[in-house]
Amino acid sequence: MMSKNQEYQDNIGQRCLDFVKNDMNEKDCFGLSIKQYVELKRWLNEAKPNSNSNKFPDFVFNDGFIEHFAVTSSLENKKGAKQKKESIVFKKNSETNFLSNLDSIEEEILLSHSYGRKFEEHTHFNIVNSIKKNWGKHIESYDKNISTSKHGIFLIQYIDINIETAVSRENEPAEIFETYRISVDKHLPNWIYTYKEKIDYLIFVNLLLTSIEVIRIDNIPELIEGISNVMYASTIGMETHKYVGFKIRKEDI
Repeated sequence: MMSKNQEYQDNIGQRCLDFVKNDMNEKDCFGLSIKQYVELKRWLNEAKPNSNSNKFPDFVFNDGFIEHFAVTSSLENKKGAKQKKESIVFKKNSETNFLSNLDSIEEEILLSHSYGRKFEEHTHFNIVNSIKKNWGKHIESYDKNISTSKHGIFLIQYIDINIETAVSRENEPAEIFETYRISVDKHLPNWIYTYKEKIDYLIFVNLLLTSIEVIRIDNIPELIEGISNVMYASTIGMETHKYVGFKIRKEDI
């Protein structure tokens, strides 16, 4: 029987894959020929969920697979992203506090209150570590489950909107992206390139900002030659929860 958490994770992966299938264009692709682009589109459209949702990979197509996982620019520990854990606690405490205040009021009144907190600082260092950690974990699953040569695709979903990327090239104005862009990272693609024998494509997605980057891994050396100055900056974010309630006296019920 599928657990609720597994079902939730499967739905996230399917939404991410559907987004890529519907929105990917040639401008989002790096290191692909026209023939490879058409072939990749076909693979994405043919991909179906693994009949065993608890095993690697998440999706399969003829002679190939797609594995989906999420990464963060928040600080991570053994229990996951620090910000995600703190957000769950903050939301629960905000709701408890509001209900307590509403319960303490004697007269009939409409009560409204908002609770907010600043997000922690997100960093380029954090997201690189998150990608490497999760990539390594899924490569281990690959080694255990893939016995024959297949076309491999890692579908990586960046779940935050707290890193911006600025790219400057000689004699050109700087280009600003509202999210982390892996295709212009000067160092991480070199590390990913070492897995070219196992994984053909990296697809990096941010659903919150509708950003897609598709990288042909065996062509990474040619891609990074043209990269000049790149800067990453964290953006200040706020998490807010607003509650509205009305106190009714028992005699009115």
